[in-house]
Amino acid sequence: MSSAAVWLDLATWVWVGAAIGVLVVLLVAVWCSWTAGRLDRMHLRCEAADAGLQAQLVRRSSLATEMAAGGLTDSASALLLVEAAAQARESTGAEQWQAESNLTEVLHLVTLPGGSDEPLTAALVGTSRQLTMARRIHNDLVATTVALRNRRRVRWLRLAGHAVPPRMAEFDDRPL
Repeated sequence: MSSAAVWLDLATWVWVGAAIGVLVVLLVAVWCSWTAGRLDRMHLRCEAADAGLQAQLVRRSSLATEMAAGGLTDSASALLLVEAAAQARESTGAEQWQAESNLTEVLHLVTLPGGSDEPLTAALVGTSRQLTMARRIHNDLVATTVALRNRRRVRWLRLAGHAVPPRMAEFDDRPL
């Protein structure tokens, strides 16, 4: 075999190796782009779920305040309801979940008038069920997002960027 033939064979293998290397780099770049986009969409879904959860929390505390102000409960129960609802509405961060748990406890302690025949009571019961569903949806999305963020390749390549990791909503939300 001549030296020109060996050189040609070696040059071919170099080109094949370079093409494979470019293909691998291209596949890794596509995977990184797809994963970063997926993480971004998951963060947006977590924010939307959090907004839905917060809306249900505000609705529940408003209905509890309205029930207390409307004279549908005795004065001691009304005072407990107003105080717990105000604390739930005004609290933020980690103390928000404790305040929401306290409101749930007060709602379970207070005897709801008229059962489901009273429109305000029926609205409160319905909102309580919707709140339970909103919290479950929120926590499922957060768990999925955190699991993806915690993958080794995602951490090493910093595909989550500077986004703050979403937090679980942990509070007592037993339906009425």
